[in-house]
Amino acid sequence: MLPLIVGIEGTRLSAREAELFSRMQPAGYILFSRNIEDYEETRELTDALRRLTTGAYEPVIALDQEGGRVVRTAAIGIQLPSAEALGGASNAHWIEQAALYSSRCLHTLGVNTVLAPVLDYSSERANALGGRCWGNDPQTVISCAGVWNRVMQRRGILTCGKHFPGMGEAQLDPHFSLPRLTASQEQILAENGAAIPFTALMDELPSIMVAHPVITGMDAEHPATLSSTVVRDFLRRQLGYGGVVFTDDLCMGAITETYTVSQAAVLAIRAGCDAPLVCHGVPDLLEEVEQAISALPKEVLGGAQERLEKFRMLIPTPLPPMSFIEWRKYADDVRAFCSRVAERARENEQPSSPVQNY
Repeated sequence: MLPLIVGIEGTRLSAREAELFSRMQPAGYILFSRNIEDYEETRELTDALRRLTTGAYEPVIALDQEGGRVVRTAAIGIQLPSAEALGGASNAHWIEQAALYSSRCLHTLGVNTVLAPVLDYSSERANALGGRCWGNDPQTVISCAGVWNRVMQRRGILTCGKHFPGMGEAQLDPHFSLPRLTASQEQILAENGAAIPFTALMDELPSIMVAHPVITGMDAEHPATLSSTVVRDFLRRQLGYGGVVFTDDLCMGAITETYTVSQAAVLAIRAGCDAPLVCHGVPDLLEEVEQAISALPKEVLGGAQERLEKFRMLIPTPLPPMSFIEWRKYADDVRAFCSRVAERARENEQPSSPVQNY
C-alpha cells in the first residue's frame, strides 16, 4: 500500500489512471466537483476504484463535503447548509439533520470518508475559511462540530477534523501562497487557543488534517504539514493523537512555491503525517511521488502504513445506492431543509478561493 491519497481527473477512470492505481495501490482517493456530474456515474467510479484495490480492506474514498461554499455535489442537486449557518442558528436538531442528509448522499455515491468537520474559528480574513466555520469561540465549535461528527460516524462515514492546529488567524489563502502565524505552542493551547477544538474532540476523530501555515513560534522554517515539531512532537507525542494524519493538498501554492510535490510528500511522512494528499495532475506526478516515498526507510513508512490499515479496517462495506425514485425524493427533502436553514443564515460576502470551485 502506498501511503497517499490521490485525485481523479474526470468522471471516469482513464486507462492511464487505472494502470497506475492498480500497480501502485494508493491508500485512497479524493473526489471533487469535476468527478461528480451524475450520481449513478459517480457510484460507478467509486466501485471501479474499489475493484482496483487489493488486500483485505476498502480504500479510503474521501470528499470535502462541509456544506455552503464547500460542497462537491452541486451538479447533482445536493447543496447543504454551511457550518456558519448551522452554528449561527444554534439548533442541534438542524445540525443532526444536515449530517444525516450528508451521510446518505455519501453512501449512495460510494464515499466512505468526509474531510470535515472544520474546527477552525470563524475568520473575516482572506484565508479561504470564510463561511466554513461553526463559530468564533471554542465552545460553539466544539458543541456544533461534535454533534455533526458523531452523527456522521454513527451513520458509517469516517470523519476528519481540520485544519490543525488552527488557521483562523492566517492572513493568506494557502491555495495561493504560504501563510505565517506567530503563535507559540502555549498560545495555541491557551483557553481560547486555536488547537482547543482539536484537543476537545481528538478522541472522537479517526483522522485529522494538518494545515500548511508556517507557525513561527513552533517551527519558523517549515509549513506545519511538513514540520516534525508540529506533527510528530506536538500532535503525536504531546497531545497523544494516534489516529491517521492527512496533509492538506500538496498541490497548493503554499507548498509548490518552495517544494516539488514529491519532496513535500516525503517531508510530510518524515514529519509524522500518514497520508499526503495529491489532488491535481496525478497521472503526471504519481510515479515520481511513489519512487520518492518508496525510498523512505521502513521504520518511517511502517507507522504510516499501520495507522492507515487500522483506519481502513473501520470502513464498512458500501451500502447499495438509492434508486432513481429514492434519489428524487431525497433531493427534494434536502432542498426543503436548506430553505429552512437559509432563512436564518447570516449574509456574508466571502473572498473567492479555489476551495469553492474544485
